[in-house]
Amino acid sequence: MNSHFPKMATDDLDFQRTALFLDVDGTLLDFAATPDRVVVPDGLAATIARLEDLLGGALAIVTGRTLADLDRLFFPLRTRAAGVHGAELRFAPDEVAIEAQGAAPLPEGLWREFAAVTDAFPGALPENKRYSFTAHYRAAPQAAAPLRAALLSLLERQATGDFELTDALCAYEIKPSSVNKGEAVRRFLERPPFVGRRPMFVGDDASDEFGFRSVADRRGLAFAVGAARPEVDHVFADPATVRLWLERLAAQPAVS
Repeated sequence: MNSHFPKMATDDLDFQRTALFLDVDGTLLDFAATPDRVVVPDGLAATIARLEDLLGGALAIVTGRTLADLDRLFFPLRTRAAGVHGAELRFAPDEVAIEAQGAAPLPEGLWREFAAVTDAFPGALPENKRYSFTAHYRAAPQAAAPLRAALLSLLERQATGDFELTDALCAYEIKPSSVNKGEAVRRFLERPPFVGRRPMFVGDDASDEFGFRSVADRRGLAFAVGAARPEVDHVFADPATVRLWLERLAAQPAVS
């Protein structure tokens, strides 16, 4: 067995008793200069579709991206998914997404202030995902500390709304405190075909730690990408290694 892969998840995975949750950026896909420039490698969508079939549908993508953006990237694949950290929930591929409890579009006034703060740092890019606002600074690494301080100051000035600032890789995000990937995983595990299965979650940054804790609480497996994080059972070196692992899983024969 390749030592780069977690033991139970390569040779003896029970597809009928497992649920798989996958992050996107930094996990399935390599980072790009801006979010709209990421590349979906050939064959990845087919691999995910094959795994979804092997798992009896118990596969969901849990991402900070919107579901519209996710579907654009992986077209024509459409999976069960949680978008914007769980603010958007789609429990079946052919269903319309619903808004999670506690989620609501953030105020336009907050967006105007958020964009103005971010634009003050040359190279930083503000992104409006309705349920969250993200400041990307991959092209402006020198802005990391002062941009974070400015966004925290912005939140402190808010008289209403229970918002928090989360750290991602080369990005900061403002979102409702009650919305997170761990809660999204919990919601899926309450419904068929996920109910009663052992969950596995793969992610790469601080926002995924909610997912790691959620599966750990259910005696599942948490896999980080790039660096060790709390509650994880294994660390993949990079997204390419994750993709190779998924290909090996998908190549296994179905059990009737």
